[in-house]
Amino acid sequence: MFSFGGGNAASYLKLIEALEADFRCVTFEMPGKGSRIKEPLLRNLHQITEEHYQQMQGQLNGAFAFYGHSMGCYVAHLLMRRLRDEGKPLPFGAVLTSKVAPVHHFDKKRSILTDAEFSEKLRELHGMPEAILNNPELLGIFLPMVRNDFYAIDTFRHRVAEPYPVPLSVLCGTEEQVPDVQLTDWQHESSLPIRFERRPGHHFWIFDELEWLANHIKTQLKHG
Repeated sequence: MFSFGGGNAASYLKLIEALEADFRCVTFEMPGKGSRIKEPLLRNLHQITEEHYQQMQGQLNGAFAFYGHSMGCYVAHLLMRRLRDEGKPLPFGAVLTSKVAPVHHFDKKRSILTDAEFSEKLRELHGMPEAILNNPELLGIFLPMVRNDFYAIDTFRHRVAEPYPVPLSVLCGTEEQVPDVQLTDWQHESSLPIRFERRPGHHFWIFDELEWLANHIKTQLKHG
């Protein structure tokens, strides 16, 4: 399970609780976050993916699947490419939520906004508690971490490559200002048919739809 920008190994705890009867869920702690808060943050999406890859070693025993939200979708995507290129086993499925297909990615330059502008952007995404956004001391702790991840996303450059044989389930909130085609074009990355669906809500709809999302993941991955 690959976290969104600003997230850490504990970001999906409630989702894991809903899944743990069916899956062993594995999350990853990146440098500069959570228990590794004193380490330097990684500012490049390929470095972040490499850190995930190194932590995955020894975890891929038997059948496995990927889940990612927002930035985590691109981490999952880059990992599937690497596993494919190295001739290693691939996930039997992947559920990707709230991220445009890599072919439509472009630099939104969100990471260079002023603190006030950046805070307002986070408020629009409905992903950070108001208690943090309205507390200058807490905001001073979390803002650099989130801004760093946004820089990694903003500076990512898509490279066209052979699609991987992994069925993708692509989900997005109905209130996200993203045209359907920018989501259905994840089909360019998979040689198997993808599934696309929208659910009510903004960018972080996954926390309001936890039960539905858990059931969707179970249904999509039940043949693994």
